[in-house]
Amino acid sequence: MAGFLDSIIKNQCCKTNRYVNELLEKARKDFGEDSSEYKGIYHQYFKIPRNTKSLLKNRRHYEAEVSGTGVPLGIERLYRRSVVIDLLSACAAECVYCLRGYYDKFVLSGDQIRDVARYCGNDKFLQEVLITGGDPMIAPSKLKLLITELASVAPNIKIVRIGTRLPVQDPIMFDTSLFGFFESLKKRFIIEIGIQVNHYFELQDKTREIINRLQVAGCRMYCQNVILKDVNDNLEALVRLYDEIRYLGLSPHYLFHAVPMIGTDDFRTSVQKGLDLIKQLESCGKISGRAKPFYALMTDVGKVILYDGTIVGRQGNYILVKTSYRLSDRLLWNPSYKLPASAFLNDDDTITVKYLDGND
Repeated sequence: MAGFLDSIIKNQCCKTNRYVNELLEKARKDFGEDSSEYKGIYHQYFKIPRNTKSLLKNRRHYEAEVSGTGVPLGIERLYRRSVVIDLLSACAAECVYCLRGYYDKFVLSGDQIRDVARYCGNDKFLQEVLITGGDPMIAPSKLKLLITELASVAPNIKIVRIGTRLPVQDPIMFDTSLFGFFESLKKRFIIEIGIQVNHYFELQDKTREIINRLQVAGCRMYCQNVILKDVNDNLEALVRLYDEIRYLGLSPHYLFHAVPMIGTDDFRTSVQKGLDLIKQLESCGKISGRAKPFYALMTDVGKVILYDGTIVGRQGNYILVKTSYRLSDRLLWNPSYKLPASAFLNDDDTITVKYLDGND
């Protein structure tokens, strides 16, 4: 599966945009190239991945596509109550650590969007959808069509979640008509918008304005973050990030360990470093308990929060992660689901999966 990470490594040139370029220059001018602010932008968008032999794979972060007769394109399903809808593959910029960096380019047509909405309305288990891509906010007409169709033909859907980085990657591109659109639907859906922010310096005035206006429109806002080397892999950067997130009214969600994909060697800390950081964050007394995230891995079988007893061993460079996911449950709502080669069943039908560790 080809993708933009191949192109970045081959051409030694990242795809950015004017806003990101100007943000990097602002960080250099105001703080200097050795600053946390400069590194927080540079290492996300401008650092070229190594082209060296690695255990990392050229693949999706997990295989969860639903297939079969009558199943529309764009559907991924791991969990009982929710489904992922991949609206398109494009983003405003391309982060080299992106977990979707090897997805094929795609965009759903109007007819395909209507098929997706009908599929969601006919599934007795579904209560919410997560619309992602790519970034659905860069295609507002398609996003509006999908949500409007869900409102019409999927009465079982109560929550619409939207994943985006547009407010931090290029807030100038944000379509302001979405504010009124979301407000018009707040009696039909709970609309939750998740924004990935990895360094506080991404929260510039235009970004803050969009977040505030989305909240005024009735959207519930939350934030996800990824631990990245030389971006936020220290307590000071995380404290500042989660403080700023809370000041904006964003609820903290997951703090992810960087997904094991080709091109991400230089971004991935060890899982243990992430555990050490989250322990410090939880108990340092420098931030409120209302601002603390869950530390999670994006494994081949889905998200796993690292509670005590979750890591049950090692096999070389791999960590063995015991989950509470059951294969029999998965097959109920996704009959086409197949256990990946990296996973195996325990005696109680729960799944244990191998996860490639990083290096500090």
